Amino acid sequence: MRRALVGTAAALALCAAGCTSGGAQTPPTATAASSSASSQPASPVTLRFSVFGDPQTVAAYRQLASDYTDLHPAVMVKVLSSPDAAAAARRLDRPGTPDVFLVDHAQMPDLVAEKRVQPVDELLERRGVLFGDNFQRLGLEAFSASSALQCMPHDVSPVVVFYNTRLVHPRTLAAPGEDPVTTENGWTWEQFATAARRTSHGTVKGVYLPPDLESLLPLVRSAGADLVDDDRTPQSLTTSDKSARAALQQVLALARDPQLSPTRRQLAKQDALARFEHGRLAMMLGTRRLVPTLRETPGLSFDVFPLPVLGTPRTVAQMTGYCISATTPHLQHAADFLTYATGPEGEKTTAEVGGIVPANLPALHSDAFTQPGSQPSHVGVFSEALRRADAPPFSAAWPTLESQVQPMLDKMFYEPKVDLDRLLPRLDRRSRATLGPPGGSPPA
Repeated sequence: MRRALVGTAAALALCAAGCTSGGAQTPPTATAASSSASSQPASPVTLRFSVFGDPQTVAAYRQLASDYTDLHPAVMVKVLSSPDAAAAARRLDRPGTPDVFLVDHAQMPDLVAEKRVQPVDELLERRGVLFGDNFQRLGLEAFSASSALQCMPHDVSPVVVFYNTRLVHPRTLAAPGEDPVTTENGWTWEQFATAARRTSHGTVKGVYLPPDLESLLPLVRSAGADLVDDDRTPQSLTTSDKSARAALQQVLALARDPQLSPTRRQLAKQDALARFEHGRLAMMLGTRRLVPTLRETPGLSFDVFPLPVLGTPRTVAQMTGYCISATTPHLQHAADFLTYATGPEGEKTTAEVGGIVPANLPALHSDAFTQPGSQPSHVGVFSEALRRADAPPFSAAWPTLESQVQPMLDKMFYEPKVDLDRLLPRLDRRSRATLGPPGGSPPA
């Protein structure tokens, strides 16, 4: 990983002692996870807790809040829900800013630059939180900036391959003399393409690869190249570099084949998720957040597999974290609640819905996450993938860049003819105008 955790000296020592992103053994249980470092308030306190997600996910956050109030009757946690991260972010600009709020990792650079969050490392250290023993390294790194842990990681969900088990049979994909295709061994790009060819027939397409930077980033990195010049302070895309272009051409050979992948017109009639749910798509990329929806689809049998490898195994993680408002009048009580929410019991409550990969390691290794007997059966793919996961580039301008280049990516994936000699340099030039010189990201 390129980025180092840049918290306080104590947090650094703890992380060096034992940060990990997975493993067969259950990590030590966090100490003081539900203890309160502040005294009981003289009068009742109301904490405003902003979250987002589908109704099932929001219900889990409401249960989390209720459980905390049961333990601390003098503190009422009021849940403010939004359907998605963008709507939740708009709530932060209204009067009555939440005391504690859930954010998407992409929002972090802006929040830090505008000094809208209260760093949490020292607050949680005083409450006995063991960062090194009990939390995903990647999540801690992703939510650190300006020499502090700015927010506490909650969900660290790597991108993997979802596949229809009635259509795709991984163990049949290895050629004579090759290692068997298993979740432990993974699969090569060629084996992945073979699976797409074997399952494409009639109205069924073999694979959907999203035309976006987040999906392309780990595939290009797997080939030993990159899409950005620097993931901490990116100033430019590097799609026109020789090695990046070669990797993109491999991906496009599969994504642009109308016999193997749905066309833009087909996706306009029925998106990739609906096609997968109805058995008309064999494989697609996604995170744990898809699981609750897929489980509700009658008759659907699905499982997960690591991303295919073009050189070395890589993936990218979608992450959310809990932040404390810099202006909260209830800082100590907000820190107490955050300690509980990100501790084993709090993370187990939210993990039971099935849509997150807990940043808390004891929760990750609990039945609340693994859910034996439920789909997907190879749930360990998520935790193992985190060993090879990166965070998206840390830049306040990154979401804007993604939006600006989307038309060019759509053209690259779906136009009948595309001239990469012209398109890729245009992509890189556009990125330089948007990302600009360093300064939008906080110093490490």
